[in-house]
Amino acid sequence: MPEDGVVKDSARTAILILVLCFLLNALSRGVGESFATFLLALTEEFQADRADVAAIYSLQMMLAGCAAPLAGYCFDRFGPLRLYIGGLVLLIGGLLAASFAGQLWQLYLFIGIGVGASAASLGNAPHSALVARWFDGAQLSRAMSVVYAALGIGSLLMVPLAQFAIETWGWRNAYLVLAGAAVLVTPALLLIPWPQAQAGRIVVPPPAPRLDGGVDEGWTLGQALRNPAFWGLASVFFFTGAGMFSVMVQAVAYLVELGYAPLQAASIYGFVGVLTPLGIVGFAWADGRIGRHPSAAISYLFSLGGLASLWALKLWQGPVLLAAFVLLVGLSFGARGPMVGATAARIFQGRRFGMIFGTIMVGSGLGVALGTFAGAKLHDLTGGYTAVFLFSGFCVIMGALPFWTYRALRAHGP
Repeated sequence: MPEDGVVKDSARTAILILVLCFLLNALSRGVGESFATFLLALTEEFQADRADVAAIYSLQMMLAGCAAPLAGYCFDRFGPLRLYIGGLVLLIGGLLAASFAGQLWQLYLFIGIGVGASAASLGNAPHSALVARWFDGAQLSRAMSVVYAALGIGSLLMVPLAQFAIETWGWRNAYLVLAGAAVLVTPALLLIPWPQAQAGRIVVPPPAPRLDGGVDEGWTLGQALRNPAFWGLASVFFFTGAGMFSVMVQAVAYLVELGYAPLQAASIYGFVGVLTPLGIVGFAWADGRIGRHPSAAISYLFSLGGLASLWALKLWQGPVLLAAFVLLVGLSFGARGPMVGATAARIFQGRRFGMIFGTIMVGSGLGVALGTFAGAKLHDLTGGYTAVFLFSGFCVIMGALPFWTYRALRAHGP
């Protein structure tokens, strides 16, 4: 094949990989975010405390994070195709089984564990590792932003779809609808030339001999764990996830309690998803133009302002506050993900990057799990949401601090 043909074929493969990662991430995250619409229905169905029902989502996200290192290892060891197939099987099977659940503990198994494990296989750890094999430099940040932008598109599509299905056919059939959506995405796996995709375009340096006669194969997980940058990035994921999801998982229920119709509340939540891709791509652009730390600071100020506006709706349900919530949270929700992913790729790029980044993402899973459960528990204990929003604001601030307090992160800007 002529050289220009090779270049075009490589570019085509890179685009197809981005499209697939976007679709799988949108599906996985969209199904996960749709739990916000099931919260009230499941609470009423099983006559349970909100914290007990929200713990299903906590378990789902905790498993998604804790299983991310295993997903990264499987990616490095067996390649992306087998990992993606396994994740889709778990997702579809978990959703189908959930539609037949007769007791709350069964949803812990089918949604918490089944869908949670699938999220690790279809989530950002393997996608980031695959994208890092095809993009570098400024292109890597932009490619990461496309993958992470799927969070917003997934929420935009899946949250109103789930709410409509719940209101029309009930929550059991709503899980069948989500399973059908997962089946429709599966043929996208056939679009990728997998041997070429797995090999990648970015050349990873071969193992180099050491003076002692051994072989230096690049970063290992043990070496990464001893690097302060690893813990700084994990802290960003942990506290930001705890802060945002302590409120966002209950956002639909909160709006319904304020008097909004359920479908209207779900649509408002979906509008946040409309803006999320724009915010992720926009902050990735700002990352390259004004620097990582100014971009991070603005994104966290947006998040705090949007959450404050949502809380203030209990005092005055005006369109300005509602618009501020949608705009500020929508533009900042998920904006830190590409920053963390691109920084991790620059620092820890190598043959074991999938497992290293998967381990960093444990922070995200644990943070979202803690935030979801703590937010629901604070609601049950206080009978309101003020304590939930205070907890959220504290965690968001803590999530911002590592960008400035960890020297290793200050040294690895774009």
